[in-house]
Amino acid sequence: MWDCFESTVELQAWAWGWINDVEERRRWSGRAPSPPAEAATHRRSQGTVWEVVYCTDCSIDLHPLFPQINLETLWGTAASGGWRPSSAPRSDWPPPLKESNGYLRVRCNGGLNQQRSAICNAVLAARIMNATLVLPELDANSFWHDDSGFQGIYDVEHFIKALRYDVQIVESIPEARVKGKTKKIKGYQLRPPRDAPISWYTTVALGKMKEHGAIYLTPFSHRLAEEIDNPEYQRLRCRVNYHALRFKPQIMKLSNSIVTKLRAEGHFMSIHLRFEMDMLAFAGYVVT
Repeated sequence: MWDCFESTVELQAWAWGWINDVEERRRWSGRAPSPPAEAATHRRSQGTVWEVVYCTDCSIDLHPLFPQINLETLWGTAASGGWRPSSAPRSDWPPPLKESNGYLRVRCNGGLNQQRSAICNAVLAARIMNATLVLPELDANSFWHDDSGFQGIYDVEHFIKALRYDVQIVESIPEARVKGKTKKIKGYQLRPPRDAPISWYTTVALGKMKEHGAIYLTPFSHRLAEEIDNPEYQRLRCRVNYHALRFKPQIMKLSNSIVTKLRAEGHFMSIHLRFEMDMLAFAGYVVT
């Protein structure tokens, strides 16, 4: 429904108007008003978070504010318009070879969406090079300072099982025995060019992998070209994103609970839009 707003400023203006309307109705009903709007505006301008709409205990029926919304159909599945999923591989898609060319490590960086996209690209890169993929490393030094890691966010067992016909995946590089001694393989570190073509992986990256047994690609955000003239490679990306990457049970439980509450017909709706300064700068916004 937010497509009707041409800018963040318009959305903010609508939101604050909506809040003022709620405040008037609260006063009319004898309820204590919320903190002054100027205090909220000051708080909003001081940090990197804009709280567009924030309602607490409110028993006012707000449905008349949105007469165009049918709650019975709001959460229904949208018409496909003839589109259908295309993530399933075709019959001529061969399974990964038993003997791989080495191990591939990657460090995903950027925001959550960028890191998720990087995981999809890591799987595809492993397939292109016939490499064994080590579970991708997630950036722990981003804005939110979350060091959960891949194992703390995604269902590892499901991830490996879902992609077993596409690539070989291990949780860590096994130690090697060299002349009777145990040796850790860390991987030769490479910095892939941005939007690197497939040819870079089949020449530079693969050459170093065969030479050292493993490579470590860092950083790995937008390091594989998006436009690839191979439908099967694009289908593999879709399989990773929409089928293999599944959150851990406790995260799924919490998210399902939130969605259930959002879908339930209640007395109020709360909207919280958050904009981080680096994202605003990247998008070209100027915040004063």
